[in-house]
Amino acid sequence: MGDTHAGTRDKIQIGIRLLGHALLAIFIANAANKFFVLDLDFELEHGFYARIFQFHGDAPDQYRILPLLPLKYLCAWMPFNTAVLLYNMVFGMAALELLWRLSRGLEERLRWGMGFGLAILYIFLQYTGWRPDTMGLLVLCMVSALLLRDLRDASLRMLLYGVSIVLISFSRTDIALIYALFGTFYRKRSYALFIPIPIIVQVVLQEWIFPEARYYSSVFMLWDNLNLYYVSRHPATYLLAATILVFWKPISAFIKGTFRKNVYFYLLVVGYGLLVLVIGRLNEYRLYLPFLPLLLLIAHGRKSNH
Repeated sequence: MGDTHAGTRDKIQIGIRLLGHALLAIFIANAANKFFVLDLDFELEHGFYARIFQFHGDAPDQYRILPLLPLKYLCAWMPFNTAVLLYNMVFGMAALELLWRLSRGLEERLRWGMGFGLAILYIFLQYTGWRPDTMGLLVLCMVSALLLRDLRDASLRMLLYGVSIVLISFSRTDIALIYALFGTFYRKRSYALFIPIPIIVQVVLQEWIFPEARYYSSVFMLWDNLNLYYVSRHPATYLLAATILVFWKPISAFIKGTFRKNVYFYLLVVGYGLLVLVIGRLNEYRLYLPFLPLLLLIAHGRKSNH
């Protein structure tokens, strides 16, 4: 009798969680469409992503083709704005569910807090401009992290993680390289076999898939970043500063507790930050979202290599 009640209670809790995540996903999608209405109108007028869908887009966005493909097929059946709404709802729901699974072991209220935080902050992390590949890339990264942490069969885990590196490489080459390096240290040195994959994929994208593409933005951004022009005009800068100020004690305690065994993670974060400093914009905080799944992995501690 007790088992029956426990089973019913678990089903109710799962139902509440799924409904909660669905409502948050609807919020994410609607908020993003309203927040970036000018970007959506720009697409309708100029067809920026429409050219990418036809493999005639501009660099560097066409190198992130994989997360855009679902949006391409949705656009074949519905208006662009509606397609974007549905895209963000589906991938937002997937991201929230995967985040719940990645944060297993943490207190339930903290897990819900992370989900609400992602939903609320998502549009602000994209403040510099709407990027539909952001949520799709995050979902790929979360799946990759779950494979690395939870799949027990070592051979199957390595195979599927390699596949995930290929998929991420067609989404963002730099993030794929980060995940290949992280896997090498988190699991076994044999995962270093995956490190050349992002480089090979980038060459394929540039030389065969999009050979005529040209960058529409500046590549070298060091001086723009050093004068803090963009950082100071991004609202999330002040939110992050307040978060660090108020929660400095638990943040510093976490870093101290995980640094020695996971120094490679912090080196990857610093290295990526330097890369963005030179060829990106420091205020593009969406670029750092893929580190969230890896942060949750080191929070749980290393799993057995077997």
